[in-house]
Amino acid sequence: MAKPFVFKARLNVADLYHHANHQEVFTTALQKAETLEHFVLKLLGYCALSYEQSAHMNNMAEKQKPDVWLEDEQGYITVALYACPLELEEIVRFSKQFQKLVLLIKEDPEWFEAVKERLSYVENLSIFELESDFVNSLSSALSRSLHWDIVIEQNQISVSDKFEYYETHASKLI
Repeated sequence: MAKPFVFKARLNVADLYHHANHQEVFTTALQKAETLEHFVLKLLGYCALSYEQSAHMNNMAEKQKPDVWLEDEQGYITVALYACPLELEEIVRFSKQFQKLVLLIKEDPEWFEAVKERLSYVENLSIFELESDFVNSLSSALSRSLHWDIVIEQNQISVSDKFEYYETHASKLI
């Protein structure tokens, strides 16, 4: 079994939407079966929810846990974020399991067209889409030292590292 690729992450998050500024410092790993795209979306999802003290990121690829989640005082998951498109059956199952279900995906119009009509009855679901070029650029720029400055606004996310600046429009599909 190959070892996971380990990152030392320092994420400076300016969440203008929730009026929160904070720094997250932790060690994380790209798991053997995880794509760079999924890893980047998971990190961005964590940044989007980390204004809450109870935000957690699934670093061990535990199948029973979402990629990122918020817990209440009793340890129950209140918000579950998945950093990928899910099958319709999974969406329905997870929407019954969690108070709020969020999907953070890279542009995938074919997937959305295939599921959007059947999602109208899932009331606790939000789907956010990021531009493909943004996710691909961040995936290509990953290094062992993951020092990002992230700004989250109403419909926009920007990330800068020591060398580049990346910006995308965040579209809420549902």
